[in-house]
Amino acid sequence: MNKRSFFKIFITTFIVFFIILPIIISNTSWPTLARDYLFEMALDETGAANTVSSIYLGYRLLDTLGETLVLFVAIIGTMSILSNLHKQSLQSIETYSKLPLEKRAKNSLRTNLVEVVASKLGPIILLFGLYVMLYGHISPGGGFQGGVILASAIVFLALGTEVKSKLTNTNVLFKIESFSFISLILVTTYVVFFPNGFFSNIDTNNTFISASIIIILNIMIGLKVGTSLASVIIAMMGGQNDH
Repeated sequence: MNKRSFFKIFITTFIVFFIILPIIISNTSWPTLARDYLFEMALDETGAANTVSSIYLGYRLLDTLGETLVLFVAIIGTMSILSNLHKQSLQSIETYSKLPLEKRAKNSLRTNLVEVVASKLGPIILLFGLYVMLYGHISPGGGFQGGVILASAIVFLALGTEVKSKLTNTNVLFKIESFSFISLILVTTYVVFFPNGFFSNIDTNNTFISASIIIILNIMIGLKVGTSLASVIIAMMGGQNDH
């Protein structure tokens, strides 16, 4: 490490330390008004027993939609980069395919044990991801958490078998992602036609209706996150995209 880099690290550490120091030595207690209000009113106003779900799918729904939009754009950019890299490597792949079978390194990092375990765990993880999405309004979980689990399950399925599957096809995953994103926008904006206004539940006095909307939002977000992450990982693995 040269002196210039060391100096930059030292200055950055010094600035960060003095920014955090007042927070550490301060005796002022954290504000509790918003926290207490959410704990008391979240269930009645959103229908979700899980306060986290009531916040990001109720009070902060606009922020959540923005986060999914950022993810959507990031996935499009990543897939475009991977597509260009794939085109640049076609020549090396053609050279590789001309090698005799015994000289190819195909599946050199994938053993029978990995294939068997991954193929068995994939459906189980997939079911668990759906459970986390569907019950995120009453227990720990939700769309983002369930979506990550869903992506893990799809990757397991892609690792566990060489048989082509619709669920591990990047084109199919991208279609599901687009459908879920469009559905999310429709579900979050159609309430403009109801008295409660933009980005709100239809009827906050009806716990069943409010909870149903949050369940639908969790499903849409879970599908969006799961298919996005899975499509990128499978594309990096050189996965299927031909049907």
